[in-house]
Amino acid sequence: MKRILLLLFVSILAMGAKAQFYSIKTNLLGLATTNLNIEGAVSIHRNWSLHLPVTYNPFIFKENKRFQNITVQPGIRYWFVESFSHSFIGIHSLYSRYHVGGIIGKYRYDGWGVGGGLSYGYSKVLNKRWNIEFEAGVGVMWSDYTKYLCKKCGAPQEDARKLYVIPTKASISLVYLF
Repeated sequence: MKRILLLLFVSILAMGAKAQFYSIKTNLLGLATTNLNIEGAVSIHRNWSLHLPVTYNPFIFKENKRFQNITVQPGIRYWFVESFSHSFIGIHSLYSRYHVGGIIGKYRYDGWGVGGGLSYGYSKVLNKRWNIEFEAGVGVMWSDYTKYLCKKCGAPQEDARKLYVIPTKASISLVYLF
């Protein structure tokens, strides 16, 4: 699945080689929650851009607290003025593999999810090469996971497959334009 998404995005980047702008960015809110992240984007038309954010968190914290995940969210945006400036709306898909526990409650969850959502955002031009971007989104995620009782060693309590309505985007990002 990951290879297919990467191949699709690289193919689209190659088709958009004559595009005016490329960007790379990082979500500062994600970094604040120890999620390493990067997003590549390409303008494919004056008002349209393609995006591929990747988030990774390999860390296990004190007392086996963890929010481990690898998440990709390929998407497309429509910009109301022009690509990489002012307001936009977006649609995105989602794939995540996660292992979360010990943060809230007495359970640990190990599983994966797929879904998609809609977002709205604003990109403030700081100068020719730098922007600051704000984005929020909501969507649905179908998740398949195993729930464990204790944070460290508990036996499986439940295998579940559920559909959730969740926030899929929350970012304040620093953007570099090429």
